[in-house]
Amino acid sequence: MNPVQIQLGTSDNGYAPSATIWKDIKITDLQRQGNGNNGFFQRINFANFRTSSNINASEAYWCNGLKAFGSNGGAIAAIDAQGGGITISSDGDNEGVSIGSMVFPFQISRSHKKLAFEARVKTSTIADTKHGWFLGLVGKTAITTTDSVLTATEPIAAAGTIADTNIVGFHRLEGDGDYVDTIYKADGVTQVTVQSDAQVLVADTWIKLGFRYEPVGPAGQYYIRFFANGLPLSTAYQVASAAGTDFPNDVRLGFLFALLNATGTTPGTSSIQWAQIAQEF
Repeated sequence: MNPVQIQLGTSDNGYAPSATIWKDIKITDLQRQGNGNNGFFQRINFANFRTSSNINASEAYWCNGLKAFGSNGGAIAAIDAQGGGITISSDGDNEGVSIGSMVFPFQISRSHKKLAFEARVKTSTIADTKHGWFLGLVGKTAITTTDSVLTATEPIAAAGTIADTNIVGFHRLEGDGDYVDTIYKADGVTQVTVQSDAQVLVADTWIKLGFRYEPVGPAGQYYIRFFANGLPLSTAYQVASAAGTDFPNDVRLGFLFALLNATGTTPGTSSIQWAQIAQEF
């Protein structure tokens, strides 16, 4: 089913996906490969999701086509909210939980067509040095050398920075708790921040974060535009034409939501209700 449409130009953190991101994505046609619309659509609903009070392992398969990692004391818990969802958390220094795709069906490059991503998340605290998280797309090389598990240092390193991986999306740095940055990185190349402090966060308040890659769009050719609650953020990024640059345009990507503690004292939790990704072929 296509997302409910909302008025363009209106900030909306409600449950429905944002029309500014999804208005021209023919989701039903992508799902059934109908009307000549080829592509892939993935909807991840966390309303009915496997939970654990202590994952303490790398899980090559967790549930719903996703894998998971949890440090000792890492937890996935259901939340009591309209539409459901989960929290992810851990109880010690430099410990965390990651949930990621088992497959990597998406690619952002000048030779690929339109892509859309969005998820609805929130964080229990916006205090600095509590925990950091990442939301977006990650490459297969980020899931360790076995390509089957997440670890305590990938995709977020012990310092709260992004590990040496292929990644694009939203990063809440542990030392800057009330903001989220838009970033990208290719493995072996220095991370690039598209927009620092791109969006302010409010404690225990849902926010929808997303992006669109368009070969031709309002920003020009081959740009990624980032969104918060349906409104475009001020800085877009033009995808590089050559492979092997600081943007991971030459690798397949899949969904990722990951959290890592900065401190073991009441580090807080992050929550997610849904994520969805589509790409035209």
